[in-house]
Amino acid sequence: MIFKKKVSIFSVSIFALFSIASCTPPIPPDVLASFAEKEVQCASGEVKVGSSEVAAIAVQSSIDLYLSYCPESNVTTTTEVAEANLIVTDYSAKEPEMCSTASVITPVMSKTSTLAYFVSGFDGLVFSPEAVQSIISGEITNLNDPLIAATNENFELIDQPITLFGINNPSASDLAYLEWVGRQTGENVTEVKAAETFDDYALLVEKLLVTEGAFAVLPSNIIYDNVITFSNLRIQDVDVLFETTSFGSAASQFIAEEQGDVLKAKLDPNVIPQLDAGQETTSAPWQGISLFDVGMCTADDEEQSVRKFMRFLLRLDNQGQFETFGYFPLTESVRLKAAEIIGKVLPTPTIDPATLD
Repeated sequence: MIFKKKVSIFSVSIFALFSIASCTPPIPPDVLASFAEKEVQCASGEVKVGSSEVAAIAVQSSIDLYLSYCPESNVTTTTEVAEANLIVTDYSAKEPEMCSTASVITPVMSKTSTLAYFVSGFDGLVFSPEAVQSIISGEITNLNDPLIAATNENFELIDQPITLFGINNPSASDLAYLEWVGRQTGENVTEVKAAETFDDYALLVEKLLVTEGAFAVLPSNIIYDNVITFSNLRIQDVDVLFETTSFGSAASQFIAEEQGDVLKAKLDPNVIPQLDAGQETTSAPWQGISLFDVGMCTADDEEQSVRKFMRFLLRLDNQGQFETFGYFPLTESVRLKAAEIIGKVLPTPTIDPATLD
C-alpha cells in the first residue's frame, strides 16, 4: 500500500508559486525538491540498509524518523551487506564496500576528524599544523613543548609526557584530516607513529580515557559519543574551530559531478566557502572532512520501497538529526542534486498552491 504523509516545513517563494500557478513546464528541480520536502512517500516493502555497526547508529535514527511518518514501513539495518538493498559507506576499511551492482549512488552525510586528547584541565587547546605534524610523528613528546605553547597563550602548560595512540585502518575523515595538515605544512602526512595501535575505536577510546597525556586522531562520531576533548587548528593566525559552522563551511567546498544516476562529490580547498545562514562572513572551513555515500544495490519492488527510503535520507529533518551522532548534513546544493537523482522516478510531489501554509 502506498500512502503519503504531509508535513509543512518551509515557505515557498513568490517565484515558485507563480511558476506553479501558471503551469509553466518544466518545474525547476530545486522547486520540485522543495515541494518534495512537504510529504513523505511511504511504502511497506522490506528494505535492509547495510552499514558498519558504528554508522548504524545514525542510520537507525533515520529509520526511526521514517517510522514516525510511515508506521507500516519495514526498514532495518544490517551488517550482512550481501543482503542489503542499500549500502551506506565512506569507502574506508572499517566501512562496507559499495556494492558492485549499485544503480544509484549519491552522498548522504559527512564526518570530520581532529586531534583529540586526555589531559585534565586543558580543554580547548589550539595547535598549529606544524605542532600537529610533530605530535603525530613523535617529534613532540611533552605538552610543554614551545611549539604547543606558541598557540596556547592562555594556558600554563605543564610537564606532561604525551602518549600517542593510533588506529589500524583509520576512517576516511581521519585521512582527510592528515591530508589537510600536510597541505598546510607542505609535507606528506599519511600516518600516526603511535606508541600503541588498536583494531577498533572502542578499544582505543577505552585506553585513552584512562591515560593522562594520551593523544589520538579521532573522527567526530567517536568524539561526540564519548565526550572526548578535542583540539582546534590555527592556520595563518586564524583559529579554525572544530564546530558545526566550520564543518558546514567546508561542506560547501565539495564539488559534485553527476554521471548518470551516480553523484560523486570531492572537496576542493580552493573553492570560496558559502556564507553561513544569517551571517555576513563565513566560518573558516574545517577541511578534515569526508563524505558517506548511499548506494541502491538491488532492484526495487512495485511500491519503490528502497528508493523511497533512500530519498527520505536526504530530507532536511533527517539530515539535521545526524549531528546528534557526530555526523553532519550535506551542503544544500549537493543535497538537492542528490534528491533530484534519487527522486526522478518517484511519484511527482503534490503541488497545489491553494493548500500551502
